Amino acid sequence: MSVISVSREELFSIMQYTNLVRVRFETDDVWTVLPILYASEDQVDVLVDASKTALLEDDGSRAVIKFQRKGYEYIINGHIDDKSKDAPVTVTIKYTDAKKYYNLRKHIRFDIDMKSGIKEREDGSNKNVNQGQKCDSLWTEATIKNISKGGAMFISNTKLDFDSTIDIKLNFDSSGGIVASAKVLRVSDYKNGEFGYGVQFIDMDKNDRDILNAEISKYEDKYFESLTTLREFKRISDMRFDTKIVIFSSDVDESYDIRESLIKLGAENFDVINNFKFYFDYLTEEKPKLVIVDTNTLDDEVVNTIKNIKTDFSDMQVQLILPIELMEEGILNTLASEDEVLFKPLIYNEFEDRIIKYL
Repeated sequence: MSVISVSREELFSIMQYTNLVRVRFETDDVWTVLPILYASEDQVDVLVDASKTALLEDDGSRAVIKFQRKGYEYIINGHIDDKSKDAPVTVTIKYTDAKKYYNLRKHIRFDIDMKSGIKEREDGSNKNVNQGQKCDSLWTEATIKNISKGGAMFISNTKLDFDSTIDIKLNFDSSGGIVASAKVLRVSDYKNGEFGYGVQFIDMDKNDRDILNAEISKYEDKYFESLTTLREFKRISDMRFDTKIVIFSSDVDESYDIRESLIKLGAENFDVINNFKFYFDYLTEEKPKLVIVDTNTLDDEVVNTIKNIKTDFSDMQVQLILPIELMEEGILNTLASEDEVLFKPLIYNEFEDRIIKYL
């Protein structure tokens, strides 16, 4: 994983197009999704729910901000500079330093503190284990610190090598334990003689996979619930919340994840259209504020439809969602601007960040 320092100029530029960030305050152990109200070259104002107010210490206490954009994960260290007395509270965070990490993870990782167990598989490549040691060796203790559908990060005093293969227990309170095979992709010194490991799940039976997906969905629900602060703030501010949205999709089944995300974000008024030829009549009659074009190809029909929408309905916002394979297509330069395109599979918070400003 590459780590790159971020200049104030770059940070200012990137924050202008960021609407949601995850913040962890010094007195809180979890990350909270917060909307951005304003960002400058050296600070950002975020909207904090009144229930979190008790966790905010006096000015000067530390805060960490993170978000993903264009394949990078940005981490900003800062401190609280000011906070309002309104409800919800506006908190100003002054930047101290910022870095970005080159990170191709496609799943959001959720912070947890789960007691677990690990053991290296017989076919693992750990040089610290005797060649004759079998996979049925005793489990050793580990603590999982974050988890996603694709992998996890855990700490342990057991020394494992990069690229080794392990079994890992996931002990969920509501559904019991499951076991997954995982590959070690990242190794780092942690503290007190322990090591931190980033692993990717590589094998899991169907029942265990279903359990994992169900548990991750619970974490996702909490993630989206944290956006309630912004939605209530908009209602209080007499801003429209029932924004009309239309999805033009070349494959209705393929757009399911997008529709599900819209619902979780609180979108209350959207349609899905799979026949691009009827775009003009629909847009003329319904007048949506946002047009999402979710397509797997850029054939002539799709390209012409997008161009016509942008010409005939210049007040409507257009958001393209395309396969990552089309990133290098030269036509994108003339078809849409950089901030009008997202590529699938979507990095965890890019879609929510892009869409929330229209709701």
